[in-house]
Amino acid sequence: MGWSPRLNTVCAACGRPRELFGHVCVNPRRKGHGVRLRMSWGTCPKCRRKYTGTPASHVCAPRSDFKKRKKAFEAEQAKREREKNRKARPKHDYLECSDAECKRPTCVAYKTGREQGDLEGYDRGWQQGYNRGYPDGQAACPRDHK
Repeated sequence: MGWSPRLNTVCAACGRPRELFGHVCVNPRRKGHGVRLRMSWGTCPKCRRKYTGTPASHVCAPRSDFKKRKKAFEAEQAKREREKNRKARPKHDYLECSDAECKRPTCVAYKTGREQGDLEGYDRGWQQGYNRGYPDGQAACPRDHK
């Protein structure tokens, strides 16, 4: 890839590129707002920085990923801290919770279910229904079973 020098128009006062229809100059002087021609070599295709001087003397310095690595490190440290705090919390079994004022969702759901109906009641109801049915099992059923 060859280098192609170009002549760019820049402001004589501040040195910034001139636009086609005007330029907002940052230089407080009112005099010297003319147009100059300046040679430009363009930008490096690898690091996207402007060539200063000649392209032969350019030392390519790609941008660092330090911010990205630092952010990832801090996120990893925060994750480890959360896991450490989570592991330090004592286990709480909702089946053995005896605190009537416990606000944990699993404890509340379990206690509500125990109040509305218990497993022993289910077992008693199932046995009563079975006894009301066919005591001899399938042999007493009037339907044809093969």
